[in-house]
Parts: sequence; C-alpha cells; structure tokens
Amino acid sequence: MNKTEKIKKASIDEFGSRNTQEQYTKIARKGLWKSEDILIKKYFEPNSRILDIGCGSGRTTLVLSERGFGVIGVDLTPGMIETAKKVALEKGISVDFRMGDATELEFEDNYFSGAIFANNGWVQIPGYANRLKALEEIRRVLKPGSHFILTAHQRYYAGSYFFFWIKQWFKFYILRPLGFGFEELEFGNWFFERNYSDNWQRRWQFIHFTSQKEMEEIIAKSGFTIASRKRMGELSKEDAEVMQGSMTKDFDSFKSPVFYVCLK
Repeated sequence: MNKTEKIKKASIDEFGSRNTQEQYTKIARKGLWKSEDILIKKYFEPNSRILDIGCGSGRTTLVLSERGFGVIGVDLTPGMIETAKKVALEKGISVDFRMGDATELEFEDNYFSGAIFANNGWVQIPGYANRLKALEEIRRVLKPGSHFILTAHQRYYAGSYFFFWIKQWFKFYILRPLGFGFEELEFGNWFFERNYSDNWQRRWQFIHFTSQKEMEEIIAKSGFTIASRKRMGELSKEDAEVMQGSMTKDFDSFKSPVFYVCLK
C-alpha cells in the first residue's frame, strides 16, 4: 500500500469512527452555511439535477432535496452514507445516497446540471494527480454551461503559521532532495488531530492547503473556467465568525475558506 492509499484508508477510518459519526449526525442537522446558500441560489437552476460530492452525513444534500433539486449524494466513507440515510429517514426525506469515489464517478457524461464539493472535501483528497482527476470527473458528468462549487483552504502565513510553512519549505526543498523521507506527499500537506475522535485512539486527518496560483492552474488544467472566487468572509461575515474563518476583525484574511465556482 503506497502513501496515497494509506492516507485514503486513514481518512475513511477516521470519518467512519464512532465519535466522528456522532458529531456529523449533529452537523447534518445544521443545514447550509449562508455563504453556500448565496452561491446555490445564484448558480444552480431550480429543480435541476445536482451532484453533492463528499456529501458526508448529508448536511447539504438534505437541504437541496427539500428545495426540490434532484440531488444525489456521494461519499467515500460507508459510515457517512449510513448516517446520512438515518438522518434523512428521521426527517422523512427520500434522498439518493451512494458510496462513491470522486476520482471515479459512476455517472454518464453530461448527466448533472450542477455539482458541489462542500466543506473543503476536495482538499482532503491526497495527491495532486487525484485532485486533478476528481475535477476532470466532475466536469465530465456535468452538462455544458453547468456550475461546480467547491471550497479550499488557502495557505496563509500570519502568526505562527509563517514559521510552520518555513519549516515545511525546508523539509521539501532542502531535506527531501538529500534523501530524507516525510509523511507529507506534497508541499501544502498538513496532518492534524481531530478533536472529536474516539477517546481511546489518537486519529489524524489530512488536508492540503493550496495557493491561489495552484488553484487557478489545476482548475484550468481540468478544463473548467473560474466564474467566481470569494472568501467565506466576503460572502457571509457570520459564517466566517462561526467557522473561525478569519484572523482579523474585518474578516479579510487568508484563513477564510475560499469558494471557487467553476464553469463547464
């Protein structure tokens, strides 16, 4: 098993853990962020067929279904799909939830009228090639003229994070060429401990922090064009406060997750 496969397996194990499932059951009931709501209303055609990738416990999928969209929720983790189905049953909503990998979507070409990869799910795909393949697959299943909404955490260098990225740069561009090995696959990778993992087991989660240049290049390489780029704080100050998505009083910092709306 190579590093990418190990990270993928660890992610499935973490998101499928008991405590994580309990937490995500609560998250599923919270519904859309205001920032997501703004973009969905602007870019998704009413009553159209939507793909919710990395749907997790159904936080976004359930709302889209309630609003009349023909939505299909796809997630890599079996436990997440089970939880999403349970929450949907509690709400009395019939939703098509399926196991699936964003890099190998089972749908035919030009099938959906819109897609969303919410809550930084795309940047938790390990490996540049896999993140690119996911974008290409999503574009493939979308109809021409359709929009795809995704979020990504952008690297920022304020405070102690400046020294963290200096350390990472030294590891990747000085030590690695000398033969030193690290768990990170690429510059921008970060492993962090989740604060609601099972108490008896220390669990780590993977995320890739991007740069704006990196995002623009990979989106263009996949064949999409960027219709909009907005930080969460620009769309909803309330979201940025609740999600601790900014480090400044005016919520204008790189810590705020960035929404990219991609056009096929």
